[in-house]
Amino acid sequence: MLSARTEGILLVAVLLLSGALSWWLTLRPIVETDPTRFDALPSSLNGFQAVELEIDESVSKMLAADHNVQRAYLHPQRFVVFVYVGYYGTRRGGTPEHTPDVCYPAQGWEIVASRTHSVGGAEGFDVREFVVEKDGEQRLVHYWYRTTFATGITSVPGLRLQHFWGRLTGNRGDGALIRLSTQIHEGGLDGARSRLYGLDLALEEALETVWNSAESEIAALR
Repeated sequence: MLSARTEGILLVAVLLLSGALSWWLTLRPIVETDPTRFDALPSSLNGFQAVELEIDESVSKMLAADHNVQRAYLHPQRFVVFVYVGYYGTRRGGTPEHTPDVCYPAQGWEIVASRTHSVGGAEGFDVREFVVEKDGEQRLVHYWYRTTFATGITSVPGLRLQHFWGRLTGNRGDGALIRLSTQIHEGGLDGARSRLYGLDLALEEALETVWNSAESEIAALR
């Protein structure tokens, strides 16, 4: 068993090491990329065609992202999936200020069901799923976070851990919130989930391309 003196020395050492690491990260130049590259996400995904949606100024201020992409993806069978991507650069900590578990109740939606599950099998990624309800309307929501080094992150603590790792290893700690939602109507929950599954995978593949293009740009500058 450690003596009180030894425990005190270890505590001081940990605090000094933590302070030195924080100071080192603060002094390192931050790698930033052009957030408007997300505008190049495909307008056609999995049989759906996108329509750009303007974000209200008050909502944009509340989200406080470095860049927003908001679209309605329309299917010939008249299904609609709403897609939002909010990008947060390294200086912003790569973390959104308002997350779906807070935003939906704040907008009057009740979260009536919640779970985390995998999309795409063994090679897929995790998403957080909500069923939300307001004024008799129900929607199915899938969302997740991603960074340069990981995707399928379903919690803010997990995202912050990835941000720290990114700053430590690559001096880049940007991140994004990806959210998809669709109305639950004909076909019920299974039909809504099937629509989101296909777009989850297609959108994640497109986002991977966007992140890789940023990596290529950074490598060319080094």
